[in-house]
Amino acid sequence: MEFPRLKRILTDPDEYISNSQLKSLSMELLELIPMDGIEAGALDSEEIMEVVLRAAVDTTSVNGVTTHTEDTPNRETVMDWLHTLDKKPMLDAVNDILALVAMTVLDRDRSRTICLDFMDNPFHGHPDDEDEFRRMQARDGTTKCHRYCTAFVIAQGKPLTLAVEPVDGEDSKADAVERVLACVKKYPFEIDQILMDRDPFVGELIGVLRETAPPVFPVITRKDSLREKLSKTASHMTEETICEGKEHEQTYPLAVNVTYQNGDRGKSGVKTTGYAAYGLEDRTPAQVATVYDKRSRIEKSYEKFREARALTTTPSTTIRLFYVGVGFLLEQLWLVLQWAVLARPQRGGRALPETFTFGDAFLHGVERVLDDELGWKEKHQTNGEGLPPGYDHGLG
Repeated sequence: MEFPRLKRILTDPDEYISNSQLKSLSMELLELIPMDGIEAGALDSEEIMEVVLRAAVDTTSVNGVTTHTEDTPNRETVMDWLHTLDKKPMLDAVNDILALVAMTVLDRDRSRTICLDFMDNPFHGHPDDEDEFRRMQARDGTTKCHRYCTAFVIAQGKPLTLAVEPVDGEDSKADAVERVLACVKKYPFEIDQILMDRDPFVGELIGVLRETAPPVFPVITRKDSLREKLSKTASHMTEETICEGKEHEQTYPLAVNVTYQNGDRGKSGVKTTGYAAYGLEDRTPAQVATVYDKRSRIEKSYEKFREARALTTTPSTTIRLFYVGVGFLLEQLWLVLQWAVLARPQRGGRALPETFTFGDAFLHGVERVLDDELGWKEKHQTNGEGLPPGYDHGLG
């Protein structure tokens, strides 16, 4: 799998990068995703991927694109081809592309802290199979969602996506984490820590994480013994046991970090947070909290990703997963171009370009090129009939 255009622009960039280059680079990535069903048809994958790319950069639907363009296939044709996507090869390709793009800027010899998270995409409608969606707290008028497990690495203050895996059917979170970590283990660097939210606070998942690297995550205060340790007014290191007497029993190092909020964000008083701090037993609770705080940056990644996710009403989990993959690929390309091509060297590091934003610069730049190439129609829709026959309209 190669990226000739991307390789050239990273190693020998022009003085400026154009919207046409942004579009070409985006298409170069997407066309590496296999669409075996397209080979016997009159279309080629480029025609399909251009429609998908246009839908992604404007967070609209395939129908919205094909309705408002002159030179694209109709919606039914595009969707028929998207339904030929084979889920596993498609997902493998997305993760391989994410890895190749990420490694253009990551040092192979440096160990890394990995952040894991679960992302829920709300789902409205009726799936083909009730096992295809998961339940979440009510959001956007629904409690149904498609769930994904994602892995990130924070590099130069930016979260690069390493892998994405769906949480399908009867999958447990431990199953999904095991698969996404299998993808991360293919990277050439060592993993020295895994940061996660409260999801790992079950013995089985803690065990899966520990097979790869020491995990750090906040604890849930369900046990009286844990509440007592968190009620102390001074920071301290201790231990606690989860799943006591059960198959996945774990005794973990507990960091109790006590801080005082002096009006920060309108809050005041004592704030106590407990962390399971595997591998950080020799640190202070404040140092554990500092390590964990790195994870907060992945929320920005989700905000960006959602700016590039095509909309759909299809119940197909494969197509929905494909759109998720496209969103992460576009965000990854933007981050790498921002850091490797557009950032200006300066003392102490590189100055990232403030004007090269994901939405207004990158996505809208690609959108403008596609609008010209696809023959975007004027947005003023007529009634298609005019005045009734015989109507005296006085134009005379």
